[in-house]
Amino acid sequence: MRKSLKLIILIIFSYLHVQSFGQHTFNDIKPDQIKQRKIRAYIQSQINDNKHLFSDIHPSWQQGKDLTAYSKNEMTFFLKGKFQDIWDGYISASPSKSWNGRKVSFGLFLQKFPGHIFYDHDSMVGIDTGQVYFLNLKILQGMYNLPVAFEIIKVDAVEKVFEFSYIEGNKSGGVQQIKFMDMGDECTKIMHTSYFKSNSHFRDKWLYPFFHKKIVNDFHRNMKKLLNLEKG
Repeated sequence: MRKSLKLIILIIFSYLHVQSFGQHTFNDIKPDQIKQRKIRAYIQSQINDNKHLFSDIHPSWQQGKDLTAYSKNEMTFFLKGKFQDIWDGYISASPSKSWNGRKVSFGLFLQKFPGHIFYDHDSMVGIDTGQVYFLNLKILQGMYNLPVAFEIIKVDAVEKVFEFSYIEGNKSGGVQQIKFMDMGDECTKIMHTSYFKSNSHFRDKWLYPFFHKKIVNDFHRNMKKLLNLEKG
């Protein structure tokens, strides 16, 4: 009986060891490959919070969670071009290019499963669930820099929508949804809706909406240039 129990324990231990072997952790991230000082500090803060495996990262908002307590910001964009081409262009664009503009710069992204690390100079294509992006927001023309991280939690090719949630430990929690609608005559409507909440009413009421608008505009302006599209 004891031999059987020891054998079972050995098998379980071996299985867990194989599962974790070769998986990158936060300690494998190379700070010298990240340009932004604030992002390097943000990564270190995650380690200080005892987050070692990428699976320790959790979105601050889960599907189905009530959003009534969150503030809401909604922006609408129109692009001229074939609907499917615009959708394909958004979800297949390299994150290091789509999130690199006047107001925001790309630091790195982590693929939680399997655990991979991609830096700004690495080849990367498209978005998928389980990706965690670390960005630097340039506030007041770069006088103040704010690190932010979010996880892609939904990519729906049928409904033409994708969502990402700020990860736990961010200044703000919540979710952003980008939905694409075919308006006909090669015109695509994009609804960018954000639900957010922090521990500061002043931040949620005044700061977040003001700077968020600039950053969202920057992202979609950047995508329009990448896809060589015109405004609708």
